[in-house]
Amino acid sequence: MSDKYRVVLAKEDFSPDECELIKQLAGFDENAPDQKAELDRCLYDYLVFQNNYVFASKKIRTDLEILELDYRVKYEHRILKSIDGRIKSVKSICGKLEKKNLPLTLANASAVLSDIAGIRVICHYMRDIYEIKERLLAQDNVSLIKMADYIQNPKPSGYRSLHLIVSTSVHLANQNLEVPVEIQLRTVAMDSWAGLEHVLKYKNPNGVSDEISEQLSDCADVISDTDAKMQEIYRSLFGRHSE
Repeated sequence: MSDKYRVVLAKEDFSPDECELIKQLAGFDENAPDQKAELDRCLYDYLVFQNNYVFASKKIRTDLEILELDYRVKYEHRILKSIDGRIKSVKSICGKLEKKNLPLTLANASAVLSDIAGIRVICHYMRDIYEIKERLLAQDNVSLIKMADYIQNPKPSGYRSLHLIVSTSVHLANQNLEVPVEIQLRTVAMDSWAGLEHVLKYKNPNGVSDEISEQLSDCADVISDTDAKMQEIYRSLFGRHSE
């Protein structure tokens, strides 16, 4: 049994700190007669857990890439600019469970964390964000769990983005799973503002003044107005597929 796990883990490299967290998540048995084999079992269980989210993320990314190619061929329009994805680290997973005052287990992580797999989609125009949402949710293997529209209802900071939590089917060798994926959709302009705002606040760990926060919110409003104007220019030039 242990040898099987070592074959699977041959290309994996976990730090000692990560191993300790994984042992907690996977329920390491301190009384196991073979401690090395028990550690291998924990690492193996964690990789199986992690891969479910990797596979789900790949499926959603593939769906988005197909949509992008189809729009380019049919409408000569790039409906999305870029796709970026990440899988939460074991440290982040444990941190979120601790904030929720939940025991560190893989079962709890699966049950309560919907953003272990995350995808960020950057579009050129606001209209594209909602087009992607509609096309993606129209697919048989994708269903909506939760939506937060921070474009129509910006956060007080000025942050704008469309957040979706979706469930997608993952077909494995011995079972079929429904796995959640968080998707953030925003324009190039929204993403630039979010990145700059994050850096400014990160460099000020004690926070920024109310005056600075108001200025940042004003900048977000200006960017939103620019997004709307750019959409109108595109529609006037290229017609109904930008409506």
